[in-house]
Amino acid sequence: MIKKLRKYSILIYGLIFLIPAIHSFGQDSSVLMEGAVSYITGQNIYVRFTSTLGIENGDTLFFQENGQLIPALVVQHHSSISCLCVAIGKNILKVSDVVVARKMQPQRTQTPVTQMHEIPEKDVNEQVLTSPENKAGINQKQDFTGRVSLSSYSNFSNSGEDIHRFRYTLSAKASNISESKLSAETYISFSHKLNQWNEVQENLNNAIKIYNLALRYDFSETATLWAGRKINPRIANIGAVDGLQFEYGFKKMFAGVVAGSRPDYLDYGYNLSLFEYGAYFGQSQKAKNGFIQSSVAFLEQRNSGNVDRRFVYVQHTNSAVKNLNVFSSLELELYQMANNQPQNTLNLTSFYLSANYRVSWKLSLSGSYDNRKNVIYYETFRNYADEILQQASRQGVRLRINYRPLNYLMFGASGGTRFRKEDPRPSNSINGYATWSRVPLINASLNVSANVMQTSYLAGQIYGARVSKDIIPGKIYSTLQYRRVDFNYVNSATILKQNIGEVDFSYQINKKLYLTVNFEATIQENDWFNRLYLNLRIKF
Repeated sequence: MIKKLRKYSILIYGLIFLIPAIHSFGQDSSVLMEGAVSYITGQNIYVRFTSTLGIENGDTLFFQENGQLIPALVVQHHSSISCLCVAIGKNILKVSDVVVARKMQPQRTQTPVTQMHEIPEKDVNEQVLTSPENKAGINQKQDFTGRVSLSSYSNFSNSGEDIHRFRYTLSAKASNISESKLSAETYISFSHKLNQWNEVQENLNNAIKIYNLALRYDFSETATLWAGRKINPRIANIGAVDGLQFEYGFKKMFAGVVAGSRPDYLDYGYNLSLFEYGAYFGQSQKAKNGFIQSSVAFLEQRNSGNVDRRFVYVQHTNSAVKNLNVFSSLELELYQMANNQPQNTLNLTSFYLSANYRVSWKLSLSGSYDNRKNVIYYETFRNYADEILQQASRQGVRLRINYRPLNYLMFGASGGTRFRKEDPRPSNSINGYATWSRVPLINASLNVSANVMQTSYLAGQIYGARVSKDIIPGKIYSTLQYRRVDFNYVNSATILKQNIGEVDFSYQINKKLYLTVNFEATIQENDWFNRLYLNLRIKF
């Protein structure tokens, strides 16, 4: 089956690439409001907006993955500027990621929507595509935004050494410095373990992770130069580039060149021996309901002076059809080494296609086919159960449906299968959830979920329930959660049963200061594991 899908991948992509701008007859009755993920604890995700006016409990928030809107979060509680949310499925979000809310407005109104303050771009580890229409103008006034986060992660158990980890992050963006054409942005984290400073001294890259650090110079409204570590939204899945990137636009077309190196595979540090260069071109145009963007890149990557890869990267984003968002990308190898001999062959090595369709206010559908390489996580704080669940849902074919029969009631289900030839058996997963965002009497939100999976080496289930409540509106949120994990390993008689409990408190001290306390306890047959997370976030 996988061979057939690969065989026709280029044909499928070609059809999508030629999709024209289809104009709908009706006018969309919603506008988009951008917010940013402020912090994540366990399965609780908090989103910060300039204002939550028009957002209600039970609403769905979306993230823009490579230009398309995908349902990602359900609002449990909200204050004037923040939303407490739970994730839909297993979408992976990180702090500072941009999410979008659909704010309904009467069709008869013609009042223009006020644009929100621009939020710093997502870090490169997410490899996301941002809209090409968000380009800053060169005549804007100076603007500076940023945030500092201080966190501690402590792990306690009865079967091992206690571990205490500290993490400090800086995210900042300076636009039009001194009202000039120069801008800068950065997202950096530094982490270390208690009494293990020697690991930092041995290799600084073990502690510091520079996800984004770049200068931008706008020669004109159509010519831009980036210098530093930066992900290019035109070639999103290529990842970060450490070097120079220049782009020139003319009418609806654009072209650019890239020269630099790739981040190190082991520690995400700078590695000049991983040199790469290339060029890309494409078209971008607005449509009535969104935009269309297509790009083709030719790149060569080297390793210690020798050619490592020579390939073509193609990317297409389309939101021209009302309520439909499509994204696709592929990589075609032009050069490879076989038996230590170079071969110039055409080989499809990566293909990704996703589509999201909002049938109505109540119903949304999405699907994807993922044949990309595995994602490398340089920082992750998922527990064992969440890690297994994420691995089971990576790659292969996946379908998702979300249905909201009432304002404060939502149901969702997703299922996927992965059939790689190297797996002894296919990996299958089915997930379902229900959220009631306004439970009577206690004025809280209730979420129940079930996950059933089969991987190449285990069969398992994860069941859970979560109650969230706004204790002091706009100030203190609280969440209480329980999950049951049952894993049966195929090649052994090992059975893993875990009971996971979690409690979370978050306190918004003022508009610029936020405190979070999260405690998670995992209990199994003879062992227990506790995790304590503390976070103080300061905005400036």
